[in-house]
Amino acid sequence: MESIEAQWNEEDPKIIQAAQRMLRVNKLTAEEEEKMKKIDLQRGKEEEYNFVTKQEYLFYKNLPELIKHYSGLYVWFEDEKVKDFDEDEVLLCGRVIRSDEVRARKVNAIYVNQVPTFN
Repeated sequence: MESIEAQWNEEDPKIIQAAQRMLRVNKLTAEEEEKMKKIDLQRGKEEEYNFVTKQEYLFYKNLPELIKHYSGLYVWFEDEKVKDFDEDEVLLCGRVIRSDEVRARKVNAIYVNQVPTFN
């Protein structure tokens, strides 16, 4: 967690606090991460696991900036970019999995998460 926070270049303490709260609440422990990895590998989902793990890291790395622009919204986030967003997670996921970009790729995984609300 500290390595992610060290990459934040945000001066607003309220945004930092919102990002820290989400990181602490949602980030898995090393033990939980290992269990998830083991399950995915047993199911033959190594590429998907690696993809989601990378996107999750990048999401948290960019969290302060995401809070500024997408507060309270669900975002489809890949390679440090928001590709789509919506107030409704189900509608967003439906659009994402039907998109040509997702259908055309080899890895069958997406990364969607809700950005913390910031007022």
